[in-house]
Amino acid sequence: MNPKLLSIIPKLVKLSLNQWWARRLLEQYKGINRSCQLILKDDGDETAIWVGVQDGEVKVKIGRYPATTTVTMDVDLFIDTIKGRVDFREALFHGAIEVESHDGHPWAYHGFLWAGFWDLVAQILR
Repeated sequence: MNPKLLSIIPKLVKLSLNQWWARRLLEQYKGINRSCQLILKDDGDETAIWVGVQDGEVKVKIGRYPATTTVTMDVDLFIDTIKGRVDFREALFHGAIEVESHDGHPWAYHGFLWAGFWDLVAQILR
């Protein structure tokens, strides 16, 4: 695990235990089964985090797993996104974030779907 993520991980764990947050997230993504393999890069180091909304449950795992989308970005950009200092969409369209689709939908579909997800995470963590 990248040491830069150590300040964020406790907040994300606390967030995953928050039932209000989980209900709000699931209401927003009701009926959507999507997963994201998040690849965070930093000076040759790579951290993989899998995030998914499946069958009405939010799941998070460390490591590489099959996903409908792969999102790759610098670890510092991820931290800035989670803290609300950088907008995911703006970084995506400036080329700082790479989105790959693995289910036939356009990459832009996944880009906007996950932008909304990370916006909600950032809003709740503030």
